[in-house]
Amino acid sequence: MHRTSGRLKAEERTAWLFLSLFTILFAIFKLYPLIYGVAISFLDRNSLRNVYSNDFVWFENYRKVFSNATTMQAFGRTFLFSVMYTVFTMCFSILAAILLNRQFRGRTAVRTMFYMPYVTNLIAIGVVWNYILNPYKGPVNRLLLALGVAQDHLPLWLGGNGSALPMVAVIHTWVGLAFPVITLLAALQQVPRPLLEVADLEGASAFQRLRYVLLPSLKPTLIFILTITIINSFKNYTVIMALTEGGPGTATQVASMQIYADAFKYFRLGIASAEGALLASIIFVISLLVQRRSHEQ
Repeated sequence: MHRTSGRLKAEERTAWLFLSLFTILFAIFKLYPLIYGVAISFLDRNSLRNVYSNDFVWFENYRKVFSNATTMQAFGRTFLFSVMYTVFTMCFSILAAILLNRQFRGRTAVRTMFYMPYVTNLIAIGVVWNYILNPYKGPVNRLLLALGVAQDHLPLWLGGNGSALPMVAVIHTWVGLAFPVITLLAALQQVPRPLLEVADLEGASAFQRLRYVLLPSLKPTLIFILTITIINSFKNYTVIMALTEGGPGTATQVASMQIYADAFKYFRLGIASAEGALLASIIFVISLLVQRRSHEQ
């Protein structure tokens, strides 16, 4: 009895040790930068001369953010990118998970391939996709030329004002598809077999099985993936930087790119911090609404 009690206390001390370590690291590398960034958003640090200024300007930086057309357009592109990325990720991950859940030769190898973009360096991915989608020398447009598409009608892909943002969203979806697919695959393994057997006996079509059996069974997992996907849709700086650097022009200049430019190119740290605080607030509110909506249904 005493040995068991002593072992439990030792395990409890170990647990508190790990929790304390996590709390300290979280406070240093996450919580402190967050609080410091919000604090800077209320200071007049908008030039290289005033980079260490402690002059309090209340909500002036936020007013400048909302009155700047370029910044508002960047936030608009961010919302558009988020919608495209979320829709692509949810649709493709559900389809891929259902297909990979079936028995076929080479299934393990195909599942493993889904991890490759997820663990590949994003700069390398950007270089490869820029070569593949090069409008003049890329293999995709060369193939289209071989199929009879006229030179004037070849798509510009990442070089077009209208096509760059959707293509970046598609590539970003491809890069991050591994996590939702694997998560959904694990959830599909838990779907009760009797439900699927009853659906087969009733002569349900593939769409009916998906709508009335699979999706209701996967609802908690889908809500979790949707929340993570929405959050990841706003964490798009590295992918866009690797693919287009915000171009052509400002076609892919989203909020994260605008924040970086204001902070490290123009040294408008107060305005950049206000933009960052607004973006974080938007992510938090959207995630909260998704969670609340899911609990109401």
